[in-house]
Amino acid sequence: MSLDHVVSVTIGGLTVGMIYALIALGYTMVYGVLKFINFAHGEVFTVGGYVSAFTLLTLGVNDSMSPLVIAGCLVIAALAAVLVPMTVGFLIERIAYRPLRGRARIIPLLSAIGVSIVLQQLIIIIFGPKPVAMPTLTISSASLDVFGIRIRVLALIIIVVSAVLMAGLTYLVRSTRIGKAMRATSQDAEAAEMMGIDTNKTIAFTFVVGSALAGIGGLLVIMYYGSMKFDAGFLYGLKAFTAAVLGGIGNIPGAVVGAIVLGMTETYGVSVDLGFMAWFVVAGVILGLYVQMVRVPRQRLVHIAEDRRTPEYERAIVNVYRLTPYHGVKTLLAERTDALLSVSAQHAVRLMAGNIFLAVVAAVMFANSSARIDTRWQPVIAFVVLMVILMFRPSGILGEAITEKV
Repeated sequence: MSLDHVVSVTIGGLTVGMIYALIALGYTMVYGVLKFINFAHGEVFTVGGYVSAFTLLTLGVNDSMSPLVIAGCLVIAALAAVLVPMTVGFLIERIAYRPLRGRARIIPLLSAIGVSIVLQQLIIIIFGPKPVAMPTLTISSASLDVFGIRIRVLALIIIVVSAVLMAGLTYLVRSTRIGKAMRATSQDAEAAEMMGIDTNKTIAFTFVVGSALAGIGGLLVIMYYGSMKFDAGFLYGLKAFTAAVLGGIGNIPGAVVGAIVLGMTETYGVSVDLGFMAWFVVAGVILGLYVQMVRVPRQRLVHIAEDRRTPEYERAIVNVYRLTPYHGVKTLLAERTDALLSVSAQHAVRLMAGNIFLAVVAAVMFANSSARIDTRWQPVIAFVVLMVILMFRPSGILGEAITEKV
């Protein structure tokens, strides 16, 4: 495996991960404030891509224009990709979700699915069923030679733009008045209203910001790949939602981390030999063993009541994790035991099963080291990664919704 190929694959994975992150942030922000998933968010992403492409096509952008004119047209397309999705996001919240607020969670969930179908059909009616294609521009295929490695300029632009937007969102949530209102609404909407916060405006603002990020994601995707289908939002939305769950649903930094992990895994999974990928699985086994043998036992010891804290009892808890095949199984098979030991044994057996699964996967990969996974299996890789990580940490990489982080 050449260094050029590894660097190229890494940049490609980071680029895809950053795109997923822009979409995933909308899911995680809405969940952080309202505690439900906006499944129409993927279609908002598609709207951003379509609107930006049709704006450039209407302006007649081509390489014969001066660079300054092309830059101006791209700025106009970017504005369209932000303003139109922002409007759509605001209308979705105002018409489809606000009247259902406070109802059983299944009701706004069904409404979100309905809105997703309606938006997809509106895209077909307005723009047509055929995929929309970007005008051919030099910037779309331009590349740089960095230490002898060819890197697409657009990939670097996507990474930089996404990083800047995420930094801006972090500042907005943590250091501005509206960000404090978002965190307060997430923690307790009723108390926030008593403190003078307009929760309706705060929730609408959350939808608007998430939709703007999704719209920019749509623009970047259609520039990077050159075309987009009317149903692209379904798969991208599903993967972004997976990234949000992977990082910890409701956790903004977690959405970014989960998206990068997902993008890198997908890209590496179909771009390198199984023998190379197997070393990442081996690293996962080592990490899993550390979690089972060291980290989790330490955390469990904290939960021991003071009147039960004895060296023998602490040793029993530790042995359940470090000697799971014997002590863990024995504890589960025992007729009567205390609650902490029982819960620890169940947890230890799950961790052991996950580590064994990863070890078997690594062995199979090494046995077929020269083979590669077909690109059609790329979505499957995403969900396998999700299941494996949630096997070790059900709350996601950085934990589920934490009000101070939203």
